[in-house]
Amino acid sequence: MSDATRAEWRYFASREVVEARVWAGAGGIAVHENIFRFRGRRTCHLLARDEAALFAAAGLLGCRDEWFHRTRTPHFDLIEIYLERALIRCNLVPPAEPD
Repeated sequence: MSDATRAEWRYFASREVVEARVWAGAGGIAVHENIFRFRGRRTCHLLARDEAALFAAAGLLGCRDEWFHRTRTPHFDLIEIYLERALIRCNLVPPAEPD
């Protein structure tokens, strides 16, 4: 069983970026609401403690490795079914749009 399978997944609103980074750094999987939309669609960032944990978590959602973004905060962008799967892992069922 991978760390991503055992790790607790948690959703963070757009203004909770610091909290999302801290959560991920402590070993959790963070799904952070992005303030930007991609072609009008809701997006979130997937964050984890390190790249190995991040790739494992992304793999659980069906994400492709080439979707990885190596930035100041390494992440995967989540949209559509991948975002829905992540929100379900965060126990947000149904995955409601943010206010």
